[in-house]
Amino acid sequence: MYRPFDHLTRKVRSGEERQIDLASTKVRQLAQPFVNSNRNVFMDRYFTSYSTVQYLLPHGLTTIGAVFAHVCRDVLACLRKAAQRDLYSTLAVYEHNKKITMINYVPKKNSNVLLLTSCHAKLKVNNQQDFKRPDIITYYNFGNGGVHSMDARIEDFCYKRSPTDTPC
Repeated sequence: MYRPFDHLTRKVRSGEERQIDLASTKVRQLAQPFVNSNRNVFMDRYFTSYSTVQYLLPHGLTTIGAVFAHVCRDVLACLRKAAQRDLYSTLAVYEHNKKITMINYVPKKNSNVLLLTSCHAKLKVNNQQDFKRPDIITYYNFGNGGVHSMDARIEDFCYKRSPTDTPC
């Protein structure tokens, strides 16, 4: 049985240097048993980065994940600004070989959703609905339940309870 929680606890020795990109290192460790299995990796916004997607792609793993616009250095300035954009508009940026895509979708005024993916090479927008949501976001929402349940399990695993019936 694969135990993902073993990688989430950090063992620090006294002389060990702190890792700069801890999130990317943990994603690589968690994905190691699935290398060259042609699977999709869904990531939370804390773990999604361009370098992680670039690392996993040649190892047979495609990725999709939300991105922190104000934290991630990989996000272009044109993708960060949602105030000047129309409601339900989508902007996509492709890497030169079209293997990695970053999209920006505006679901409501002054708000945007940034996704980084290596699963989709083309942008398709569902015009059947009023909010014109891209298929990439629909696919991310489909797998997002697993991300949220994993977050809930980690929270349960790391949560400390205080005793409720303490003697006076």
